[in-house]
Amino acid sequence: MNFINSFTLTGKQKEYLKDLTEKIKSIMSSSLYQHSINTLEYASTIAQKYLSDIEFFDLGVACILHDYGKVFNYEELVKIAKENELEVGSFELNSPLLLHSFVGDYLVLRDFNVSSSKILKAIKFHAIGYCNMNLADKILFIADKVEKSRNYNGVKKLRNLALKNINLCLLEVYKNNIIYIIKRNRFLHPDTVKIWNNICGGV
Repeated sequence: MNFINSFTLTGKQKEYLKDLTEKIKSIMSSSLYQHSINTLEYASTIAQKYLSDIEFFDLGVACILHDYGKVFNYEELVKIAKENELEVGSFELNSPLLLHSFVGDYLVLRDFNVSSSKILKAIKFHAIGYCNMNLADKILFIADKVEKSRNYNGVKKLRNLALKNINLCLLEVYKNNIIYIIKRNRFLHPDTVKIWNNICGGV
């Protein structure tokens, strides 16, 4: 967690991030916990180039908690979504790989009392993105896909690109994500084409 010291945060903010990591360590599997910390670490590397210290705190919280929904199994997530009448579509309800993000914002609000709309939106859309993503959300989306435990062809180039051109890196990461899904004959989220066109400069 020493990488957080690269940012000028208040003592209370640093303590909060530290406590948050300790809490998820006791809740998550070791691999999920490590992924969360790795995502935070690489997001902080990218953020040093693009974000102010003030903006980093919210990003840090979102990174630590972005996969909290994975603590729950698929059946539990479906039940939580239905019982609480969450705004989750039928596609997401039938997508075990995506549902954790679309219920994640509710769970983080419920279990960690995080009410910031910026943080909750980042968590909800970290898996597929959204049109006209803000800078912090772009960083989380990218860091989640390229953190140091990720090992696939071209990931090192993506890590380097993130530090040179965040928007071009977003395009390449999103493209890589689409190809990954298509190669495995999986369904694409209904918003994928809209988001892809937006990233490419369309409307």
